[in-house]
Amino acid sequence: MGTTRADPPTWYHRQGGPMELGPPLEGSHQARIAIIGGGLAGLGTALSLAERGLGHEVMLLEAARIGHGASGRNGGMISAGFTRSLDDLAARVGRDHARQLFALSREGLELVRCRIRRHRIACAPVDGVVEVSWFDDADDLRAYVALLNDFGHPVEFWPRERVRAIWRSPRYHDAVFDPTGFHLDPLAFARGCAQAAQAAGVRLFEGSPVVRLHRQGGGFRLETPRGCVMAEQVVLAPGVYGPVPHPRLRRALLGVASYVVVTEPLGERLARVVGAPHAVFDDRMATGYYRPLADGRLLWGGRVSLFETHHPDRLARLMRRDLAQVYPQLADVRFEALWSGRMPFCRHKMPVVRRLEPGVWVATGFGGHGLNTTAMAGELVAAALVEGDDRWRAFDPFTLPPVFDGLGRLAAQLYYWGFMLHDWLRAGGATAWRMTKHR
Repeated sequence: MGTTRADPPTWYHRQGGPMELGPPLEGSHQARIAIIGGGLAGLGTALSLAERGLGHEVMLLEAARIGHGASGRNGGMISAGFTRSLDDLAARVGRDHARQLFALSREGLELVRCRIRRHRIACAPVDGVVEVSWFDDADDLRAYVALLNDFGHPVEFWPRERVRAIWRSPRYHDAVFDPTGFHLDPLAFARGCAQAAQAAGVRLFEGSPVVRLHRQGGGFRLETPRGCVMAEQVVLAPGVYGPVPHPRLRRALLGVASYVVVTEPLGERLARVVGAPHAVFDDRMATGYYRPLADGRLLWGGRVSLFETHHPDRLARLMRRDLAQVYPQLADVRFEALWSGRMPFCRHKMPVVRRLEPGVWVATGFGGHGLNTTAMAGELVAAALVEGDDRWRAFDPFTLPPVFDGLGRLAAQLYYWGFMLHDWLRAGGATAWRMTKHR
């Protein structure tokens, strides 16, 4: 598990400035529903409960600051679907069940859009997400587009001539354009959700790690360093940055690191190589992703590691090499911000949205799935708590298998390295190595 140590500030933190949205918890309190975790999953649950009129009965406890973890450190992309491929998902749960899961993901995307409008959240949303192919296999990509359209998701196949006229990279082939996807400032969105929840009556406490959770009487006692809460129901929405006060959940989460840089303002130099405002990612296992910012900078992210790299000079060299591989025209640009983020993954590469035991709910494991899945999960949990809605059971097949800490981290790292080798061979012309999944 991660800690609440002082991670380097992100570009989002530098732009938005410091913000304290709630005091540390002190003394004894009561709540109908207590939420542990002030990332987008916890905030989404709180806001969904507040939108159902329960705001004054909800308390949210965050170990550090709102958006401190992956929710405020990611690339800011939102698109339907999951890290696990549709083909693989359908093979695991059946095609109809996979359609249901994909539809829930799309509902989460629309919920994010709705909340930005309803609460007037200033998070700079920009329409359009593009998945560019690193591989020379147009037929494979066309089949992927057909599958997405069959699942009710209207995407477009863009041939390489169009792609290379917009993104002037020698590495790119064909692409999938998703007009419903978009990108935004994730920290500003998280803070906006927190403010909207507070306005609806939710009590929010920062700097309040829950160090102990146990049953007491007919409810639960949550203890922090300076206070405690008695609650009827508990929602666990942790990442991998703070303490996780439940043993099953603690054993099941794997922190996967990714890295982001923001360049100096590039102006026309950027416009000559990135000819559209859309967010872009490629279809390798260790995907590269980026989006142009409104002031002419480029936000660039990528790499996958189970063992986080902290040395800024080494990390800058690695990120510069990755950027130059795609855009050699930008090999010498200056980085003005650089940071890492640890995403919570489970072994099955799907979110976990479920009742863990009577009175205890969990919403976690959103690494790599897009911010819409956190909104979706919060809505499912809130609907279950308030209305008895059982749509959350669509995620029943995805439980909390343990990752065995260090051994699990090593196994996962070997898995990623294996797929990176697979991608390298495929991109190098080993056509017999065809990937069996789409991302």
